[in-house]
Amino acid sequence: MEDDPKTKTWTVRALVVTATAMALLALAAPQAFGAPRAAKPVANPWPTPPFAAWVKNDYGFVRARPTHASKLLALLRLGDTVTVTGCVPACDAAHPWALVEPRGAVPMGQLRAGEPQGDARHSGSKATYFYGRTPRGATPVFARPDAKAKVIRKEKAEFRLAFVPDPYLGEQGWLQRPDGGYMRKADIKLFTPSTFAGQKDPAAPLAFVRRKVALRPTGANKPPKDPAAVQWFARYERLPVLGIRGDKVLVQGGWLPKGMVRIASPVQRPKGVVATDKWMHVDLGQQVLAAYKGDQMVFATLISSGKSGRASTRTKTGKFELYGKTIHSSMRGKPWDDYFAEEVPYVMHYDGGRALHGAYWHDQFGIEKSHGCINLSPADAAWVFAWTTPALPEGWHNVLPNNWDGPIVTVVVDSPRKRETTPRKLAFGGDQTVAVNSARQTAPR
Repeated sequence: MEDDPKTKTWTVRALVVTATAMALLALAAPQAFGAPRAAKPVANPWPTPPFAAWVKNDYGFVRARPTHASKLLALLRLGDTVTVTGCVPACDAAHPWALVEPRGAVPMGQLRAGEPQGDARHSGSKATYFYGRTPRGATPVFARPDAKAKVIRKEKAEFRLAFVPDPYLGEQGWLQRPDGGYMRKADIKLFTPSTFAGQKDPAAPLAFVRRKVALRPTGANKPPKDPAAVQWFARYERLPVLGIRGDKVLVQGGWLPKGMVRIASPVQRPKGVVATDKWMHVDLGQQVLAAYKGDQMVFATLISSGKSGRASTRTKTGKFELYGKTIHSSMRGKPWDDYFAEEVPYVMHYDGGRALHGAYWHDQFGIEKSHGCINLSPADAAWVFAWTTPALPEGWHNVLPNNWDGPIVTVVVDSPRKRETTPRKLAFGGDQTVAVNSARQTAPR
């Protein structure tokens, strides 16, 4: 039986109509048939260089060249700022790099144009803090400055914490943490950081008064009996040393007991350090630090090194190189130690986890006090940080001196038992080993 011609005609017409409809649909929506969608122009999110940008991630980094295989120049943190001078291959390319001042490159995926926003303002290198400690354990941190707000965590006893300056909030009885949490002011014991500062361009040897002490006149064994005739020297006063005779430190007008002062004595430049190099000498016996340019002592001050009674807190002796400078960083103790100090200022690492840094929590420089690091007063730490090389670029959190292809600052640490330097011959003669033969000094009980 043959097919009906009318049926064939209808089938042909249906196919024609379907093909026509599909052709029109292909013109209107080609992606439905596998054809590529026309690319929409993407707006460049970056201004024309140069422009300011900030680190939007918790951490970032600066490489020497725009490649992940290049050496690391610095570590960055949320809220740090950089100046972008160019983009590689282009700012609107896929996965571009930002060329930054004064040198190096940062993946642009870590950055955002403009100035830091929100909590990022409280963690970057330009952030400032005041400090306090938790006298009791389980001290609550609230999500909002409201005692009925959610408690987001609890801090352990004797944690040293940083807070964001906010006078209005303080008047309401609250303190703001850098991460946005809030604590009751009544729960915190605020620190009053030391105002002590060392001596620039000292006339070495130089004595720092450890505790208030009376001058013994020349030829006398004791201060004058008449109170009105007694000359007192306050703690942290400094005096040129005119001579050392046994336990007597000779100064203008008389002498002081050696145990009442700390003496910064000049030492010879260590091997490998040239006449134009910057280097530092730390005398654990005297608890002093001296900064040198070649053979010239340019700065002297008191320190607090690690408690030598325990191996875990003892400051190691030796010759080291400064390998990291960080504007502020939090420090934790060993897993079994609940030690925590937040946003410690002016950290300069030289021996693994040990560093020179500012200590905002005590004012007892000149005695052993730390967990192994070398404590400096905030003012002294700022001076040493600025003096050492390389200089920290504005807005950055950290630099790694070993990768900057410049001079590296040497740190030499002496102890009474192990000498790393040779004392210079003092013009007045006398005891030349005062810097290493003194008895170990610890904090009074």
